[in-house]
Amino acid sequence: MNPKWFGDSYDIVKRYLIDNLKNIEYRVFADPMSTNDWKDDIEKYYLFIGASPLPADSPDSKALFIDPDTGVSNKKSNQHISMNSLMGKLEEFEIVFAFDQSFSRVGDQAGKMKEKLSQIAKTGNFGFYYNSHAKFLFCCASQAKLENVVKQLLSTGLPKERILKTRNFT
Repeated sequence: MNPKWFGDSYDIVKRYLIDNLKNIEYRVFADPMSTNDWKDDIEKYYLFIGASPLPADSPDSKALFIDPDTGVSNKKSNQHISMNSLMGKLEEFEIVFAFDQSFSRVGDQAGKMKEKLSQIAKTGNFGFYYNSHAKFLFCCASQAKLENVVKQLLSTGLPKERILKTRNFT
């Protein structure tokens, strides 16, 4: 997350997603993956999106939001989290989701999202995308827990067409 974008419409979507996880009893932590100095605004970031800083140790029913500047890639960088790192976070968190804008504006975005979901499936985990102008990749080791997240989002009136998944659930 580049602090110069703090407070934009993507952050409002982040808050919506985090609030929905809280509605189903998840405690949500965030890793902003800062690309620039936040100065004193980092606390405002956590307040605005409704998440807590990464814990030293944390309780059960926890979710992690990862906020890279660009998104999810096969290689980790200052602006990307790698798919391997994302899957590794599932050892500590029940639900892991990441902001993912790593798509060309031209081309087959749905196909690229399906490729990433297939990568998740190959690890034995489950995933879906919230697919809008702001894209978010969700993953979980438990199909039932991920289905619960989808049901919660759909219960708010979110059109089911905004959920892109490759595995057959909910």
